[in-house]
Amino acid sequence: MRRLIRSNSRSPRTVLAAAWGTVCSLIIAAPVLSLLSFHAASCIVRLAFSCVCHQIPERSFALMACPLPVCHRCAGLYLGMLIGSLFGIEAVHRSASVRRACILAAAAAILLDALAPAVGLWTGTAAGRFSTGLLFGTVTSSVLARGLAELLCDAPRRPPPLQTSILKGGLQ
Repeated sequence: MRRLIRSNSRSPRTVLAAAWGTVCSLIIAAPVLSLLSFHAASCIVRLAFSCVCHQIPERSFALMACPLPVCHRCAGLYLGMLIGSLFGIEAVHRSASVRRACILAAAAAILLDALAPAVGLWTGTAAGRFSTGLLFGTVTSSVLARGLAELLCDAPRRPPPLQTSILKGGLQ
């Protein structure tokens, strides 16, 4: 069974990696498009990311002196989602309780990093915001990819015979 999950896990990982790779490419594309005078395209990308990120320029990395359309934490989160979908973290998948603990620990780290500066415990840094986003994204995406692989592996390929007879016109 374990071999079957590994062989089928490539497809969900590939789809997730393509999706998160596209998101990461769009993040890099926004300042590049702006610098190449494709301002409308750059604005569309920035507008799309404005739905999920505050986009404060002081809290965003810059590429060629042009801020990215996402903040440090979101940049780490999206990059982490790409990394987690490309490379599964085997230590996370030992059991369901280990998966829950890893997700909760990563969520606690990102929550602490977001709330501690608000209550004055410490000043948040770009490195801290990026690294907690990266950690949470990597763990979450790894668990998501594994879960999708298990779901696809366990999903029935065709309906059972009873359902087939019902679909053909009733019970016989």
